[in-house]
Amino acid sequence: MPGSGLAVKIWGNLMSLRVIPCDFSDLRFCWGMKLENVRIVLVSPLYGGNVGAVCRAMMNMGLSELRIVNPRAQFDEDEMRKMSLNAVSIYENRTEHATLVEAVGDCTAVAATSARVGFYRDQACTMREAAPKLLEQSQVGPVGIVFGPEDAGLNNDDLKVATHIVRIPSTEEYMSLNLSQAVMVCAYEMFLASDIFEPPEEVSPDAPVELRERMFAAWKETLLDIGFFKEDKAEHMMMGLRRILTRGKFTVNDAKIMIGIARQSQWAAKNPADETTS
Repeated sequence: MPGSGLAVKIWGNLMSLRVIPCDFSDLRFCWGMKLENVRIVLVSPLYGGNVGAVCRAMMNMGLSELRIVNPRAQFDEDEMRKMSLNAVSIYENRTEHATLVEAVGDCTAVAATSARVGFYRDQACTMREAAPKLLEQSQVGPVGIVFGPEDAGLNNDDLKVATHIVRIPSTEEYMSLNLSQAVMVCAYEMFLASDIFEPPEEVSPDAPVELRERMFAAWKETLLDIGFFKEDKAEHMMMGLRRILTRGKFTVNDAKIMIGIARQSQWAAKNPADETTS
């Protein structure tokens, strides 16, 4: 049959294909790469100490690029260095810009922070809502998060370049946050949304029922030996102890420690130290 040899060859090649398993942990690395595209933009900050604290917040949350718009001549760099501690490299690697448009010129999305209302500010979202969208956009290109000066915040002209307006929820009695606090909140939400952080896992497994019951039996015997309760009150008192020791996560290691304490207490109760021994 014409072409049958070619068909067999193609089929044989298809049958020889191997399925390569995907390591989905790599996705976490991809999210981490997105943080490299996040720019923190400060518009005319007043105080060096705040800028230093901003640098520290950025380094805490895995952000590295700082841009400052229209920096002030009276900026206290000594105070900045005191507050930044080991994060001073972020300030040293900053870029300075004459205008906000210039500072965010390469950004594909811009989140402007504001505590005020009016002029479309009522359309503001929280940073927790904005962070996933900004991270998704950071896969395409840089994104900027913009903060205004401490005394006035961002003005209406500043908001014109924003694709997102962000408001950090706070009490109506005092809605304005310190600059570095605002940066930390926003940077934290970006870091949290990136899914980089992995909380430590408990090494010891949960204690099974059999081990728990051995532990409670050991403690019942011990508490009877030391006279903490009498036999007629034992079950009632043990119910209280059970509640105390089973309110949260309780592991194999926890149970073994409690059994060890009970056994040692029993031994001490049955073998009192010789009072004449110096």
